[in-house]
Amino acid sequence: MFSRNGVIGISVMAFIIAVWALAWPISQELPSGSFREPVGSVYNGLNVLFTALAFGGVIITLLFQSEEAKHARREEIERSIFDLFQTFSSPEFQSVKNGAYRVLIAAVAHDGYARFLASRLFAVDQDQFPSDVIPVLRSLDYAKEKNTEGVTEYTDRADRLMLDNMINFFALLAQRESSKEVIKHCDFAYDWWRPLLWNIALFQQEHHKHSEDVEKYCRTRLVSETLTALDKIYGHGVLGDAQEIRKYINSHPLVVRFRAEHALPVPQK
Repeated sequence: MFSRNGVIGISVMAFIIAVWALAWPISQELPSGSFREPVGSVYNGLNVLFTALAFGGVIITLLFQSEEAKHARREEIERSIFDLFQTFSSPEFQSVKNGAYRVLIAAVAHDGYARFLASRLFAVDQDQFPSDVIPVLRSLDYAKEKNTEGVTEYTDRADRLMLDNMINFFALLAQRESSKEVIKHCDFAYDWWRPLLWNIALFQQEHHKHSEDVEKYCRTRLVSETLTALDKIYGHGVLGDAQEIRKYINSHPLVVRFRAEHALPVPQK
């Protein structure tokens, strides 16, 4: 079965041949001398037909190139969906998601830990690890319950590296031109991550604003830029100033539930 462009191409060629075929009979009905030189000589020898067919061939070529470009675009989107889905659903990446999520849950309960996480996203002016977050970290991971403070901090470092990977994953998703088509097939659980990531993004904005060294030495892409792009792609409303973002985080049912499940206090801001 012919594609739409194929039908158009055949129609163009048929039209050109029909016009050429009718030219001679029609010329016989015209007054004598209507087909004078050089028109008559050009028409003779099929030159007119070849010229017209060449023009038609150009049109058909353009149509098929357009069709091939559409196919290539669809293949690119399908490949993007497949690659990202394979990454997100792989067993190896599952541990990345688990570690990053533990870190983010602790951050919504402990402002000092959230500031620490945000500061370490920059190469300079990083805060010290807040040791008073250790009880919170233990409550979120049974494997850490009996660890010493030093071991707990060390194992938490691995989870923090997982958070870096998740932030980079969402940054990659936000920057792809095909993202809108990709998330129609797989949303990557963004609604689960959104309030927790915005919490880190808010503290990162504050750290960036108040640190001269960060302003001078770092060109790190802010998490808020990634989340703003993703919010637009996913159709979420725009979050305004810091107060609106904080209100969104503290009132989000997912955050409220996590705090209640782990008996964690609501951070005072």
